[in-house]
Amino acid sequence: MIRNLIFDWSGTLVDDLTPVLTATNHVFGLHGKPLFDRETFRERFYLPYKGFYEEHLPGIALEGLEKIFRKVFRENHHTVSLLPGAKEILQYCQDNQLPIFLLSSVTQKDFLQQAKRLGVDHYFHKLYAGIVDKRETIHSILADHHLRPDETLFVGDMEHDIETARYGNIRSCAVLTGYDSLKKLQRALPDHVAPDMFGVMKILQRHSAPETLPPTPTVGALILGPDQKLLMIHTLKWSGLWGIPGGKIKGGESSEEALRREIIEETGLKLQDIRFALAQDCIRSKEFHKPAHFVLLNYIAHTRENVVTLNAEADECRWCTLQECYQLPLNTPTRILLDWYKKNL
Repeated sequence: MIRNLIFDWSGTLVDDLTPVLTATNHVFGLHGKPLFDRETFRERFYLPYKGFYEEHLPGIALEGLEKIFRKVFRENHHTVSLLPGAKEILQYCQDNQLPIFLLSSVTQKDFLQQAKRLGVDHYFHKLYAGIVDKRETIHSILADHHLRPDETLFVGDMEHDIETARYGNIRSCAVLTGYDSLKKLQRALPDHVAPDMFGVMKILQRHSAPETLPPTPTVGALILGPDQKLLMIHTLKWSGLWGIPGGKIKGGESSEEALRREIIEETGLKLQDIRFALAQDCIRSKEFHKPAHFVLLNYIAHTRENVVTLNAEADECRWCTLQECYQLPLNTPTRILLDWYKKNL
């Protein structure tokens, strides 16, 4: 099952080979080196590009080479164009709630200029641009966004992309629209090979069919403290949004028993005056860190305590007035509960 996509940019989603070759040849020409034709460049160029320049222009500072390269590249990058199927696969991922991450050696400035001009900048959940060695970043992408390696696919056009996927223990797909030839890519042993983005889309359709999600009953409480302020918690599971404490009902528990247990586990607070507020359906919320179908049983409760002891599920909490609650970036179920509370005060 593929739930998350990491895309390279150059040669994967866009064709920028001509301006890259023009800029590279300009750099080499300034240093008296033979210029590349298109096929020779594809055969000899590799990532991380630091190694490529150290091999062909030894002893010359990379910073200076990059400055010359980028000047010439930016004079020509108006020729960069989307590759076949690029827009379609990005739209497919958006339509099917598959988050897209960029991992590219292209600078963020260049990426944004190109992506905005091509109308695709809004598809990406997070940008990791200007990365010289992608292996140094892949683990932080997985950790920062709670991505399971077995559910994540890295799509790229170079050996380095496939090696990066293996380094991160994630799945890889090599595409044949870019810099490295099929022979070079096969040497890296990708999990999948596709002629273009239309081919990648077929792979996704085979491996990302939505699975049946059984409803999971949960409980949560809007808790009023001794001074009648409301407890809000900040949780990474809900995309860094603020919400209320709560969790799943265990087998053999009543909903109220589950609520008391979950609140003690997550906050250390004992509840009094518990009353049911409303039930919510929460089906495949984009705010939650993975696809899920929750039946949310929301309660209003009081506590005589105001010292909160958080467990690992949250990293911050605040006692807020109702007005202060609305000023926080809230997850949708919590906003709905606060609206109910405001109306039924």
